Amino acid sequence: MRLSKHFIDIKRFFGFSVGIATALIVAVSPARADGDNPEIGELLKAFEIIAFGSESKVLSARSKLLRWDTAQIGVNMTQFLSEGDQDLKPVAAKDFWVKFAWRHLRNLEGLTGLTFVDSIATKTRPRLTIVFTPRDLLSKVPIPGVQPKLQQELAAPGGCYFLSFAGGRMGALDRAFVVVNTDRDGRLIDHCLLEELTQSLGLPNDSDILRPSIFSDHDTLRKLSAGDEILVRTLYHKRMFPGMSRKAAMTMARLLIAQQLAARR
Repeated sequence: MRLSKHFIDIKRFFGFSVGIATALIVAVSPARADGDNPEIGELLKAFEIIAFGSESKVLSARSKLLRWDTAQIGVNMTQFLSEGDQDLKPVAAKDFWVKFAWRHLRNLEGLTGLTFVDSIATKTRPRLTIVFTPRDLLSKVPIPGVQPKLQQELAAPGGCYFLSFAGGRMGALDRAFVVVNTDRDGRLIDHCLLEELTQSLGLPNDSDILRPSIFSDHDTLRKLSAGDEILVRTLYHKRMFPGMSRKAAMTMARLLIAQQLAARR
């Protein structure tokens, strides 16, 4: 059974992208023989679909590249507990969930050149907020700028979801939220974190062109595949920038992907 994920992008002066993890993650499909040796044609097509496409029938595909445009990103992690009819109670996130998240963030640092720091320890503004919460509270997590109806739609499948908000500069991310269903077991929470954190960087869509891949609903990964890493490096190469037109970005992506493939030989 194929369960889809939707992506929403609202542009102009303020915008956000939204991704919903599947409510049920199916078993890992057998990896293709060339899973660690993707071809340039596959990678280019996957990059365009994932970076610019949308599974939502309501919204059209984006025409501008979306990514972080700041070197350092403050990260805040919290857990929400149910207090019955009272307000949500935020508490410190469990250590093993936090370790999962930081392991993925450190790996993403090496691929993007970004630096993720603890916003509390460094007394910096939290730009990336990771919220751990049981399924029944997924739609109740307080996220500024999001309509309750939309949040209920995102939470309905019962999986995880992310929201990436654009700031004043077209295409430049200003903040992001990742909401994780803690009713799952540790393996699926770890996978969920990797998927949503990666997609919140500016690669919000799904694709089955590359397999195995964190962008495929048919794979349950806890580490990015070789093809996934190439896509992330391409988006965050110094020759790519927020707001870049689709045509210009794809022309540059072809060169950057070809260079990475050549370096692997």
